[in-house]
Amino acid sequence: MSVLKTLKLGKAAPTAAPADAKSRAKAKVIAHLEWQRELLAAHREGRALEATRPVYRTNEAGERVRVMQPVHVRRDWFEDTAGTVHFMVRYGARPLLLDKAGSTSVEVGGLDALPGVIDALLAAVRAGELDAQLATAAQERSKAFKRRSATTKAA
Repeated sequence: MSVLKTLKLGKAAPTAAPADAKSRAKAKVIAHLEWQRELLAAHREGRALEATRPVYRTNEAGERVRVMQPVHVRRDWFEDTAGTVHFMVRYGARPLLLDKAGSTSVEVGGLDALPGVIDALLAAVRAGELDAQLATAAQERSKAFKRRSATTKAA
């Protein structure tokens, strides 16, 4: 009997990263909001958040290896002079416009209500309510990066 016949075979494949800019932007904002939820939990417990991301480095042998690098997650909530907590959704380093009037933050009130606001924003992003704003923000952000031409690559 063949070894392959003893295994359960299938046609499953790993999911690829989103190909279009809107889906990538949506995935980035969802990941960022989840980090904000973790950062808030760490802040309430009085500890630092230990977030990491994968990067490639060259080791002593000259091989490129994947390692986990610590990441500083910026806190997106702040208190105004009256003591009211506000929360901003960021795409890159800039706050995301949440409505047509140009609002960039959500008035939370107190720190205890912040987890509910983050969950509501996560639901809104997953439901596609911020797709137009994310597409605009992704387009604006892409303007900041210069494309390499064929002559630059050859040099």
